[in-house]
Amino acid sequence: MIRSLKTLGAALALATILSPLAAAAGRTPGSVLIFPLYDSNVGSGTVVSVTNTKKDTTYNPNTNLNGVVDVHFIYIDGDDWNEFNRFERLTPNDTFTVLADKHDPNSDEGFLYCIAISPVTFEPVSFNWLIGDEIVADGGGNWLFGVEAIAFKSLAAEGDAADTNANGLVDLDGVEYEAVADEMYISSFFGQGPIAGPPSASVESTLVLLSLIGDSDYRTTIDFAVYNNNEQEFSATHQIRCWDKVLLDDIDSVFTNTFLMSTNWDQTANGWNVGTTGWARLDGQIAVDIVGNEAALDNPPFVGLFIQALDGFAAAHLLHESDASNERGGVLDMLQ
Repeated sequence: MIRSLKTLGAALALATILSPLAAAAGRTPGSVLIFPLYDSNVGSGTVVSVTNTKKDTTYNPNTNLNGVVDVHFIYIDGDDWNEFNRFERLTPNDTFTVLADKHDPNSDEGFLYCIAISPVTFEPVSFNWLIGDEIVADGGGNWLFGVEAIAFKSLAAEGDAADTNANGLVDLDGVEYEAVADEMYISSFFGQGPIAGPPSASVESTLVLLSLIGDSDYRTTIDFAVYNNNEQEFSATHQIRCWDKVLLDDIDSVFTNTFLMSTNWDQTANGWNVGTTGWARLDGQIAVDIVGNEAALDNPPFVGLFIQALDGFAAAHLLHESDASNERGGVLDMLQ
């Protein structure tokens, strides 16, 4: 089923978190999995895997086995925000692996998230046993990397309904599910562009950003604080509408090797010459409704993926997260 990604404006009036709660726990199982990128363009491909780590095979009259769960796969196209749905049933210790372009034949690129669904009520359920990862290959750029899904635990008791406020949304707010982090980090990057040898090479890195406002009519501005290895700070901003995959030096020249070399850069710590290095702090500034019907939202939440390529050979990791939770809370639609 394909639907336009649009949530009710009223759902965006999210409650402020009253007490500090842990953000998503990284590589531990959860009830919601976010894959910030799938790439099914010509010459590329993405292998998605989701695994049910629960091993309870005792009898259940409703589902035959107690450890059974349904998983709602929701693919969102990165160009037009159309939604494509699949449902897969996972028995205890079961794993499901599929090519994204076979699972969703209608889209070339975008993001995916998976929600644990009760096989009995067909509603989101607390089932903190799902893990996932993906392998992404890009023939044009010689990419081949693997990365884990971002897992969020349900905070309801196991087996209970996860959508506790019955608003039809996944609320990553520290009440329904674990909260999304307040800030994200690129732990290290090489200055973009050609670098002097030996050996000579070129660096081209890509940042994937996913807004968790839950409405594709919003344009989110993200602030960057960029640091070189002399601890000098520089600033940049970038706007996304729902989702974006962007080259790092298209965000700002502050990420380029040429710029960073001009800032009294100390390269002695680099050892083998790979040019300049730095890191960056990312923080949501504001999200503005481009249609003009809703008020602007401060501190918009987001998640992301960083892909760093040296002469076409790439490595990737999820953005690192702060301990602090985003007070607005993140939102994912779960239309069915």
